[in-house]
Amino acid sequence: MTTTDYSLKAFASHPFYTAMNRRLVKLCELRPWQKVVDLGCGTGAVTELILEEMHPDKGEVVGIDPSPSALDVARRDLQERWGAVVRFMAGQAESLSRLTKRAADAVVFCNAIHLVEDKRRVLQEISESLKEKGVFAFNSAFFEGAQPQETFSFYTAWVRRALHIFKNEYPDIRREKEGKSQARIGLTPEEYIQLLDDEGFELQHMELCPVEMPLEGFEDISRYDLFARGALPGVPLTVAVDCLVRGVREAFRDLNRTSVTRNWLQVVAVKA
Repeated sequence: MTTTDYSLKAFASHPFYTAMNRRLVKLCELRPWQKVVDLGCGTGAVTELILEEMHPDKGEVVGIDPSPSALDVARRDLQERWGAVVRFMAGQAESLSRLTKRAADAVVFCNAIHLVEDKRRVLQEISESLKEKGVFAFNSAFFEGAQPQETFSFYTAWVRRALHIFKNEYPDIRREKEGKSQARIGLTPEEYIQLLDDEGFELQHMELCPVEMPLEGFEDISRYDLFARGALPGVPLTVAVDCLVRGVREAFRDLNRTSVTRNWLQVVAVKA
């Protein structure tokens, strides 16, 4: 690894990642005059898909993310090309209603809802930020059911190899005790449906999309700080990344894998 960039940017550049997000954006049926919020926009990968889908004229796309460095990348990559129709601001999902000046036609929340501890509160914030009949769309590859049963042996092998590398090559580093990472506490699709219903959303569309992830995809997700901390909690980030990347390479090699299937949950709901 030649950089210390632990963002999602490399993983977000993979074709399967783009395809899943493009699919979700198309399901929203966005229009050029609408206001759309890209919640948890990161470096702007999904923001760009929204802009390409909308071709906004009098509309507006607002990207919101807690990471200043990710927002700097998004501004650099997108504002020069798209101008005033897109803007970015720092903020948490839990404060969304205070960040949006006027109600949105749609809120898109890609690949981040699994990181939210208080999902009910965030859904309430999203509801307050939407117009009546506004669209809320989200997806996730971290939920109960993301890993098909036939892939369990791969994930077990990956973690075992990563821990073996940590134990044998970093004997002087003590693993701190931490609680279970939020990214590893997955809801089932049925629990998401119930949560949406409880908070006044009407489900419009839900689907599970199997994706074949190659080794490079697993290497890049291993280099993402939130994933690495969740996969090897208590291990220093740089060490966790090294162990996970090398561990997944060994797992692919030893199990003779060229890819591993992972399910993505795609959900579109409407504020009732």
